[in-house]
Amino acid sequence: MREGISAVSQKTKKQKESKPTLSSADLNVKMAWLYHVEGLTQERIASRLNVSRMKVMRALAASADDHIVITTINADTAEQVALERRLEKRWNLKSAIVVPEPEEAKNLERAIGHAVARYLEEQLVDGMTLAIGGGATLHASLAFMARRDLKASSVIGLVGSLPHSQWINPSIVATKVAERLKVDSYQISAPVIVDDPALRDRLWEQASLNDVRQRAAKADMALLTVGEVSPDATIFRHGIVPQSLIKPLRDKGAVANILCYFVDSAGRLVDHEVNQRIMAIELETVARIPHVILAAGGPQKVDAVLAALHTVSAEALITDAATARMLLDKAGKEER
Repeated sequence: MREGISAVSQKTKKQKESKPTLSSADLNVKMAWLYHVEGLTQERIASRLNVSRMKVMRALAASADDHIVITTINADTAEQVALERRLEKRWNLKSAIVVPEPEEAKNLERAIGHAVARYLEEQLVDGMTLAIGGGATLHASLAFMARRDLKASSVIGLVGSLPHSQWINPSIVATKVAERLKVDSYQISAPVIVDDPALRDRLWEQASLNDVRQRAAKADMALLTVGEVSPDATIFRHGIVPQSLIKPLRDKGAVANILCYFVDSAGRLVDHEVNQRIMAIELETVARIPHVILAAGGPQKVDAVLAALHTVSAEALITDAATARMLLDKAGKEER
């Protein structure tokens, strides 16, 4: 009986620890914003951020000394926090993290990748399973990811593999994240795209691949990015999917690819045969994972991000300030 109570206690502890907390590009500024602008009490702020009330009190006191707060919030990150709050309210997010626009567009993936690494450091705790996709943005996060030694945790790759193992190989990110965390990783050891749907079905019947599928379905957290349907998108630029399919996919309404699946503006799989040949965990399965993080930015990805927010019920969105403004502007126009 005592062992049963202990097991329940451990499960409750894990659930409490794994509950996503509100995050930000600048947590102290966000505390000041919630207190001075939105009028939340110190108790509510502490609860939202999963910190002690004493930490909130100290941060609010320091905000005056550091000239973050005078009459209004006076910090370079204030606009970012304002955008974060608008994103959180518009899409019912637990957290939005908005990074500054880099001076050079080529550094955008690194800027978002840095925020991804920080977010994972805050949210991942012992006993959690992280399911992860691939792509340039998530690969960029590896440069900033601290080495840890998580206990009873694992990383699950959500997408199949490529025979040429460059960074574009979707399974690379999952493997390297697992190495940083010193945990086991589980991969879909099959090509990203197979020749026909029947072959895909047969592969999923393999015990080892079915095991990965079941583990992914039980993950605590999923980290995804999203790409547009254009020649510049990673999936087409590197030949994972032939560029000859861009026009047929667009004709079917595709505006985004998530885990190599193509979806329309409403976040639904488009009726194109390539979606039946993708070796990746199904989007409906990923959408049921409790804590989904979507990380993407750039003006070319605005429609894709909006579609992805329909596909999955994201807990967190990590993007840049320019993209955040465009997302809010476009969503506002669509509602009018």
